[in-house]
Amino acid sequence: MPEEAVTSTAQDRRQRFRAFAKRFNPTAPAKDLIGQGLICREPRYSIWQKLIRGFDVPASQQLVVGGIGSGKTTELLLAEQEVASTGQMVPLYIDVSAETDLTAVTSGSLLASLGLHAWKELDATSKALPELTQALGTIKRAAEGYDVQVPEADASSALDRLFSQEKRYKTVRVPGKLKPVRSLEADVEELADSLRRLLTALRRGDKEIVVIFDGLDRLIKPDQFWRVAEQDLRALKGQDVSVLIAGPLSVMYGPGRQVADYFDQVHYVPPAIADPNVSPFLLEILQKRCVEDFVQDPRQTRRLCLASGGVLRDLISVTRSAGQNAYLEDFDYVNPSHIDKAVAQLGNSYLLGLGTEQKHILDELLRGGGISPSNPESMELLITRRILERDGSIYEVHPALAEVLQRHSEEAK
Repeated sequence: MPEEAVTSTAQDRRQRFRAFAKRFNPTAPAKDLIGQGLICREPRYSIWQKLIRGFDVPASQQLVVGGIGSGKTTELLLAEQEVASTGQMVPLYIDVSAETDLTAVTSGSLLASLGLHAWKELDATSKALPELTQALGTIKRAAEGYDVQVPEADASSALDRLFSQEKRYKTVRVPGKLKPVRSLEADVEELADSLRRLLTALRRGDKEIVVIFDGLDRLIKPDQFWRVAEQDLRALKGQDVSVLIAGPLSVMYGPGRQVADYFDQVHYVPPAIADPNVSPFLLEILQKRCVEDFVQDPRQTRRLCLASGGVLRDLISVTRSAGQNAYLEDFDYVNPSHIDKAVAQLGNSYLLGLGTEQKHILDELLRGGGISPSNPESMELLITRRILERDGSIYEVHPALAEVLQRHSEEAK
């Protein structure tokens, strides 16, 4: 039996590991983690206070962007929690990805989702008002769809038109050089009108409504985001509502639009500084979750931080994997081999699904080259955290993925 083999009873080890795995669950809801005090809410590492100050501008619209797993949801929930505690605003937090299939999301989706959430917050007296129940009906029809009767096509008349010798003329409008601003779509405008009634009832005197839309950061293509946001956010501009929305990293690089022109403030959530010798942020997160229950050597704790690349979700994931490796091998505590295996597991998960062009981009970056964020292949690598952006538009391959790629390169020689 190895020297570091377990000295406690099997039941004690099992309970200790289960508690550790629960604290280091990378998919645990951020709201639960906040309630358990397992997140770091220090203002020097966080932007939630900046988000709240943005609400000082009436009916402001703020955008939060960052890679998946960078901690945006935690920041949004901390802002919601603080806003609710003041009693001066009515916050509505909506995870759009939990409301609808993002592959089919379109204009009006945010308004419909907001309307359903606003209805839930109304008191019984307001829900009994006919004009509000009518508004809910319009919103539910838009959210859930509805049947409509349409006449069948008249095949014979179509054939008659096809073979008719009579010459017909039509008027074609030549557009001018100035493209008019796109007006709100009719169904969106109708939805916005019904939503206005619900929000007016929910406002409760002079309290301002703050709407937080989460989940749209999972959209990879910027056009998917703009297809929803352009119409819905413009419709909300006239509702006297402040909006905070999480968007995909791609909107920062997509051609044809200046993000700052559409939002009052844009907040970027970059990967954290990975080295605890430079910034203690990641180390403090591990300490809040009692990492010492399985990882006692500070050198190994630093290795976990560096391997995460500063991505919070990866920090939690690789730490849990290291603890699990130790547990399955009947060790009381993590040793370097357990961490090496955990880092390889994380790196291999990033390697899955990569195409030839994307591997070429990563190899070029590892050799000291650069990338073009506007390139679709590079953009997908950024959004999926395979490439991380540092200050000053400096890009690097995720450390765990870099280790795997370099090992494969050495094995191929």
